Amino acid sequence: MNERDLTYFCKLIELGSYTKTARFFEVTQPTISAAVKRLAHQYGDPLITQENRKSKLALTTAGMILYEKGLNLINDLKSLNYDVGHANDKKIRIAFSGIAGGFYMPDIVLAFYQAGIASMLDPTFIRSSSALKDLSAGKVDVAIYSWNVPFNDPKYYLRTLEVTDFVIICRADSPLAKLDNIAVDQLHDFEFIARDREYLTTEALLETCHKEDFAPNIIYTANTLELMISLVQRGMGVAFILESRIRDVAGIAVVHIRPSQRMYSYSQIAMRKSFIPNKYQRKGIEILRNFKAGESPRE
Repeated sequence: MNERDLTYFCKLIELGSYTKTARFFEVTQPTISAAVKRLAHQYGDPLITQENRKSKLALTTAGMILYEKGLNLINDLKSLNYDVGHANDKKIRIAFSGIAGGFYMPDIVLAFYQAGIASMLDPTFIRSSSALKDLSAGKVDVAIYSWNVPFNDPKYYLRTLEVTDFVIICRADSPLAKLDNIAVDQLHDFEFIARDREYLTTEALLETCHKEDFAPNIIYTANTLELMISLVQRGMGVAFILESRIRDVAGIAVVHIRPSQRMYSYSQIAMRKSFIPNKYQRKGIEILRNFKAGESPRE
């Protein structure tokens, strides 16, 4: 099978148009049509059906299998091409989500420094969902992220670093601070400081409140976790945050959600099983495989 034909086919299904696909690859429309015909001939199946030129593309059963497995194969080939082409690299590409990066990166940098390989770290800081996408696409070798449910996929080496619950934080002298725990429906009239909608804490807040059929009253969207905490310290509102990220912060009180209504975050480290570290990277990968926050590396 021609790798380029498969790439054209998968992009065609994604865009739903021969014209758009040809424009994307800067080739002619007959080039895309010819690629689909070669694949159809190879598998003895039309793969794609279309009632007329204006109707939507529809996949046959074989076409759906080719598309789904083809996407995985394309990603694997990209990863293979990168790994072979960078076989002598002295870098390990790590994607950190915002929360995980702030919490785990200092310990990881220290571990690499003590092993004499600090220059090997090549970090990026992105949202958890993007970190997993980049790992799947072979754009990074390792991802460290937090998610509302544990990620599980046999294609990756996975380890859970921490499980922590989401809590409400308020100013220390607030009447709310006197409570040990609170029911979700009591949050209806609270004013929240939150992050953008795509961040883990905000997603968890929205999901928690949605279970009680109301939307939280978000009065301000902070662009950093630090700003969110600082505004709560000043009494502007409350925030929904991971308990492990707010311990021993002056001027802040923590109030738990009732046990039956709590949401949890799973911080994990994931690396592609297809990633084969070269002789330079092996020491760093070993550190990451055995990493535990707050611990020095093994001698």
